[in-house]
Amino acid sequence: MSASFCHIINPFPGPEDSEHGIASKITYESLRIAVEKARNRGIQVEVNAIVLPGDEIAIKPPAQLAGHLGRTVQDIRPLSPQRPFPLISDILQLGAESSNCDYLIFTNMDIAVQPDFYLQLHEIIEKRFEPGTPFTVYRRNISSRYNSIEQLPEMYGQPGQVAYGYDCFVFPKSYVSQLDLGNCCIGAAHFDYLLFIALDAVSGFRVKRINDLPLTFHIGNDIAWSSQINYIEHNLTESLAAIQRMRKHFDVPQNSNFAQMERSHFLPNARIDSRLLRKLKRVPGIGQLALTVKRWLGKSH
Repeated sequence: MSASFCHIINPFPGPEDSEHGIASKITYESLRIAVEKARNRGIQVEVNAIVLPGDEIAIKPPAQLAGHLGRTVQDIRPLSPQRPFPLISDILQLGAESSNCDYLIFTNMDIAVQPDFYLQLHEIIEKRFEPGTPFTVYRRNISSRYNSIEQLPEMYGQPGQVAYGYDCFVFPKSYVSQLDLGNCCIGAAHFDYLLFIALDAVSGFRVKRINDLPLTFHIGNDIAWSSQINYIEHNLTESLAAIQRMRKHFDVPQNSNFAQMERSHFLPNARIDSRLLRKLKRVPGIGQLALTVKRWLGKSH
């Protein structure tokens, strides 16, 4: 049976000439082209938008309204500066409930795709991995000089630079109900790493990462999110608690992606020196200074 896809996105409105507004236009146009190409080849694709009430204006074709979020991270733990960041678990659950497809795709709104994006995903699922294997796709960061959909043909051909982190997930819809993502929110660090290892656990420790196919891209590499210290700390706390729950439920192999990411990412961030550094960044002016230095150094984290 041929794999079918539901691509889940979480649009939100913003000024058309803002970084988010420009990226969203390019994302939507790239999705439209990729969906049309896939459907012409007989592959079932739907793009389902999960939004907060009032954000429907941000939905553009080929996306369709598929569900309304009933809460944000502020309902779980009021954080400052106040941002209505949704919980990743809520987005995926509503996306799964709205879908008639067997594979879910989740990407951020600033991730654009190649014209053969869905065709390549279909090929990967059918021929490259064994059934039920979840995977992520790396992205390329291309020049920030691109700012219009008319430039898409040129963007497609840019080699860019391989990016750090996880922002395109592909996995069987049946896994959603088994994922332990705590109350992590999107818009801040750690939720993507937790989703990666949670998918590893529920799949029998089989998660993969596609490193050889340039299927997605991102304009520029701004890291403004890295200054949202309270949200980063919230997601880290939620992730560490989820990891402990999963370790009680699963027999985690030492050589698994789960164990390796716990050792290399989560435990170092949980060290007392790391926590003290993040506390320092809460001092007025320090967080913004650290962000400025990172941008100057070209850091992605």
